[in-house]
Amino acid sequence: MSLFSRLSLVQRQGDAVIAADGGEQREEAANGISEDGSVSRISAKAGVLLRTLKPGDITNFPNKGDQCTIHYEAFTEDEICNSKHHGKNPESFDSSRNREQTFQFRLGFGQVIEGMDVAVSKMSIGQEVEATIPYPFAYGIAGYPPVVPPRATLIFRIELIRFSSVV
Repeated sequence: MSLFSRLSLVQRQGDAVIAADGGEQREEAANGISEDGSVSRISAKAGVLLRTLKPGDITNFPNKGDQCTIHYEAFTEDEICNSKHHGKNPESFDSSRNREQTFQFRLGFGQVIEGMDVAVSKMSIGQEVEATIPYPFAYGIAGYPPVVPPRATLIFRIELIRFSSVV
């Protein structure tokens, strides 16, 4: 069973991002996007940062309510930093790859942490990203003891395998 919970709604409109969080809605230009789409800041409020590891088809993006199938690996930012400092590979606290089983959820229905909903909503089929998710859009101030410490920024490596509309 996965550790995900909570909800976000972010919609794509051309080169702008419409974010609705906590009843507020605002528009902002997507920034930090290189020509190959390798880095994109999704929402100033959410602060979710995506770095493309492998481009997707750049055509097929999931919509709210779609059933998404992904692979992911979840790390705390501290684990990533400590591993780099000590020259070792980071250890994930949760991973669909380690279980050798994909993970499915309905996008925008609060079945995953808010930052995951935000990240996957911006991915196309086949894309692999590294998503940096600040604690307010992950497990919050309390964390998820003993697995995720309080106020932990999380790093997710996500691959969008497929999605389908749910009727």
